[in-house]
Amino acid sequence: MESHLWDYSRLLALRGHRVTVLTGTPGAQCPGQPGVEVLTHPALDLARLDPGPDDPQRLTRWFAEVLGKRGIRLVHCHNLHHFSGAPAQALEALREPLRLALCHTYHSIWGEPGRGESVLTADRWDRHYAVSAFMRTACAEVLGVHAEHTYLGIDTAPYARVAPLDAEPQPGTVLLPARLIPDKGALLAVRALDLIVRRRMCVFRPRLLLTDTRQTVDFHGEKIGFREHVEKEIEKRELTSYVEFAEDKGVDQMPDLYAASTVVVYPSLFDEPMGLAPLEAMCAARPVVVTRMGGLDEGVDNDGVTGYLVPRQDEEQLAARLAELLEDRATARRMGLSGRAHVTGHFDLRKIYLRRMEDAYRELLGVPGADGASAAGAVTGVRAGV
Repeated sequence: MESHLWDYSRLLALRGHRVTVLTGTPGAQCPGQPGVEVLTHPALDLARLDPGPDDPQRLTRWFAEVLGKRGIRLVHCHNLHHFSGAPAQALEALREPLRLALCHTYHSIWGEPGRGESVLTADRWDRHYAVSAFMRTACAEVLGVHAEHTYLGIDTAPYARVAPLDAEPQPGTVLLPARLIPDKGALLAVRALDLIVRRRMCVFRPRLLLTDTRQTVDFHGEKIGFREHVEKEIEKRELTSYVEFAEDKGVDQMPDLYAASTVVVYPSLFDEPMGLAPLEAMCAARPVVVTRMGGLDEGVDNDGVTGYLVPRQDEEQLAARLAELLEDRATARRMGLSGRAHVTGHFDLRKIYLRRMEDAYRELLGVPGADGASAAGAVTGVRAGV
């Protein structure tokens, strides 16, 4: 979600909009694009899972000052249905006084069908969006919210500049571009690598590149000790010289990581809402191997054309697919180019999602005209979930 807001706020500003991002993350970074500002308030800090009783009042006052001073009339929120109800309550209190249009995007769902709860008052918000068909169903079943299915997409420009794979056989790298937590499948990737090495499934020496960042909120303490657990597993299987860690890479460094890879793996063990990293990889002309979990297959779409879909926890099939793409560079190159065409045609954040949202914003604000850059007002993303 953070990478989406990073790219989306930047693209909105490039279209002539003023964008204010409201967050609770201390020291939150800004894309550096003129027209984008980032403001923080401690009551929006996701590390505070015990919100104070006065948070709604504090946020109401702060929102009123920030929105009123900037003349903001449209607020697009992200994952406000988690954690504290204070941000939603504060915005609802200001809806009529400031004549606000309120939109919300559901990036993830935690809870079982019929047992979930949303802090949003559904009939008080103007638009509800789900990032995939899978998420649309989850919103209805878990939260009882009827959301509009709207794919986010990615900013394709930096990834489309990555050179396609060379068809000539050579040593290859498998990249897992995800947070280093158990559900993202790092241990499964290590076990698959072990099979590839022990069974000599590749002529060339394979390499596994795992990403690790300290720039995310660890709600459930999943990161605590997990890297050490992964490193012990690597040592036990005598794979230390085969595995590397890329640490604290930001959004703008991701194209370089894809450029250094041969195939991208996303072996999630839980139902991913959608998965933007596989889309980035495909746009960078890299074949992907992902598990059939949640909305991941909505991005890959065509098994065997842009990449491969494998069952959850199936290290044998995962290893076989990775080894095939490491060995057969011609197939890897062909799949990578098919993936690039698929993403640029169906998941371009600038050409598809941005234009669609601009139309929705203009409708809500009653702003005429087809040129998004001429539309008045500003968009505020309240980041309240990961």
